[in-house]
Amino acid sequence: MSSEDKTRGCLTKAQTLRASGNYKDAVTALQSLSEHGVPWGPMYIAALDLLGELCFSQEQGVTVDRFLPAFRWNRYKLRGSQHLEEGTKRIVEITMKHLRALGERSQANAKAAEENPAEEDLIFAALSGVSPAQRAKERYLVPAENATQLVGNELLGFNAIGHSMKMLPIYLDTATELITYCQKRNLKRAIGRIADAFVRFFKRFLLSPVPSTVEGDNPHLIATYKELEADREDFYKAGAITERTVQVFSHLLQTLTSMNNWHAAWSTLQCFTRVMHEITQHPDPSRECQILANLAMAGVFWKCSHYAFHAHCLGLAAFLIDDKENVVDTASRAVLATLCAPNINREKKSFGRGSDSIFEKNARIAQLFGLQSAPAGLSLWQRLQRMEVLQRAHPEVQALDKLLRNELADEKVAKQAIEQLSVIVQKFPGLAMYEKPLRKVILQRYLECMAAQTTRVEASSLQIGETQASEEVYIHEIEPYILNESGISVEIDHKTGSISFSHTTKTRVLEAFTALAERVDRHPAAPRRKLDIRPEQLQRAHDRSSILHRLQHICEETAEARRQRAKEKEEEERENFRLERIQNEEKKKEAARLAQEARGLAEYQEHINQNRRKVALRRLQEKYKGFVAPATLIQKNSTEFVQELTARLTEHLKRTTQQKTADVTKMNHFERACREIEIPKRKAIELEEAEQHKAERAAARENFLIQHRKEFEKRQLDNEILKKFLKEAAVFAEQTQMKGKASKRDEQQMLLQKEKERLQGL
Repeated sequence: MSSEDKTRGCLTKAQTLRASGNYKDAVTALQSLSEHGVPWGPMYIAALDLLGELCFSQEQGVTVDRFLPAFRWNRYKLRGSQHLEEGTKRIVEITMKHLRALGERSQANAKAAEENPAEEDLIFAALSGVSPAQRAKERYLVPAENATQLVGNELLGFNAIGHSMKMLPIYLDTATELITYCQKRNLKRAIGRIADAFVRFFKRFLLSPVPSTVEGDNPHLIATYKELEADREDFYKAGAITERTVQVFSHLLQTLTSMNNWHAAWSTLQCFTRVMHEITQHPDPSRECQILANLAMAGVFWKCSHYAFHAHCLGLAAFLIDDKENVVDTASRAVLATLCAPNINREKKSFGRGSDSIFEKNARIAQLFGLQSAPAGLSLWQRLQRMEVLQRAHPEVQALDKLLRNELADEKVAKQAIEQLSVIVQKFPGLAMYEKPLRKVILQRYLECMAAQTTRVEASSLQIGETQASEEVYIHEIEPYILNESGISVEIDHKTGSISFSHTTKTRVLEAFTALAERVDRHPAAPRRKLDIRPEQLQRAHDRSSILHRLQHICEETAEARRQRAKEKEEEERENFRLERIQNEEKKKEAARLAQEARGLAEYQEHINQNRRKVALRRLQEKYKGFVAPATLIQKNSTEFVQELTARLTEHLKRTTQQKTADVTKMNHFERACREIEIPKRKAIELEEAEQHKAERAAARENFLIQHRKEFEKRQLDNEILKKFLKEAAVFAEQTQMKGKASKRDEQQMLLQKEKERLQGL
């Protein structure tokens, strides 16, 4: 049997088994394609397509993981052949086709189950508290997402497609398709698994060191490492492949941030920065790749509100762009992002809530770019000036930058900045994303300026540049920013609509003491003379200092203990309140669950009772023909149902009995009339039948007598014949009797012989 016939036989057998519904045996039959004797060809592709269809159907216990070995033995068959590129594309197309079909099928099934839940699903939802939508998601959408994770992890592995110059474009296209598919279906867990596989691939392909020596001089490992080094060199030399890789990384980062998968986004960003570092270390790095990478990372940092690194990446991108038309927009974005970036040294508060975690995150991100710490706003601005990016921005943006360069902004400067920002947003809609952060920056500068000048301001005056103050804007935007983000100690009086700065009074008292100290007469210094300090004086001074120090230490410990006890008491009260609230919520949930369960059980019991009433009504209708009851009767409760059914059945039986009695009476009258009509005829018939019976009896008597006479005459004839043999019979009987009887002599001889034998025995 040729290899083509063997492939055709496997395909035919699998198709027959699938038609009969035996999916597992069909998949087992197609597993024989892994043998080395089966070549790649049209029949092999058709068999792979059928294998994918069976495995992605997920019916009768067949799962997707039974299709995954096909990638391995498909690569073994195609390695070193001319069909390597085409065969890899085909198996990827087959996989993605069936994966999309699985996703569409699961989406349709979940939607149908959610919109039209079955009766058992409603009963299960009432008993367990799991909604039909959640149950449909667990039954259909979660298995489809798990299949996507398996397929993505296998396809984007290091050995499934390959990393040579021919196979890397296929790998990147496959990764793009998988990322787009996950984004379209909103598969958050699957996109994380795909990102991990993609990162592992490039860590092994570009970042892992290639060992110079191999233990045991394994020729296979040596050839593998040489092939990897050659593929790396080809990757860095090919600008198109490098740019395509950066595009896929950028697409993956944008998708992860849009789906809020920050863990996978962080690991991807770490790998991406290392890959870009390797790309830039080689000669003639592509400027387009660096621009695209920096813009993608800037988008990620903007999404997670790290404005300093957003400005850092935009500044690099604007510096690398040669096109004068495109550089203006990017440079303007970089300048505005620099204005949004905080001054790290000024913003650092050792005892601020969450400050440690913020600086730790900034330090981790800074390590990716080779920085000591997160860049401050001033350093970013100086960097833009050195790279001549600031001069390339729009004039309106440069004017706003000039207004906000000062750390403090009074009301006049703040109004000018707000007006200039409105002009920029109206003229350049692409820069509208920076409006809200810049308004917060202007408000922060204005608050700091007012805190240094006065102790109280009106809340309405904080809506700078607005023609009409809006209470809604103040409540939802300004006041939350002042309390949570500004870092300025204030006291807000909602009754009078005013804001008081808490630290202003302290500042003014310190300024008053400073002015008073300047006006006080200074005492002249004491004349220099030789001091006679004795050891006991030093000891007393030392003891006094020790006592004071211990007293201070005791006071501090006492105060700290009081603070700690107050804090613990407050935390305990807060914890008790939280636990009490949790218990109340749990009680409410339990009560709601019990009520819902009782309601579901009542509905289920009512459903069972209605079915039983239907059965009872149907049996009564079968037993009593003509009995009719309305359909609404089964919807009544048990007592009303029994009472009304009994009444209707009694009425039906009464009506039926009366009808039967009338029919019987009518039939009796009819039969009596018929008998009266038939009596004369019956008498004539009876007389005729009596004469006939009499004649028949007489004939039978005559026949009996004749037969008896014949038998008597026959017996007489037989007796006459037997009389002739009576004499001979007597003689014969006597002879027979004599033959069988012993004589007296013989008996005496026999007794004598027995006596002799007895005597001899003695």
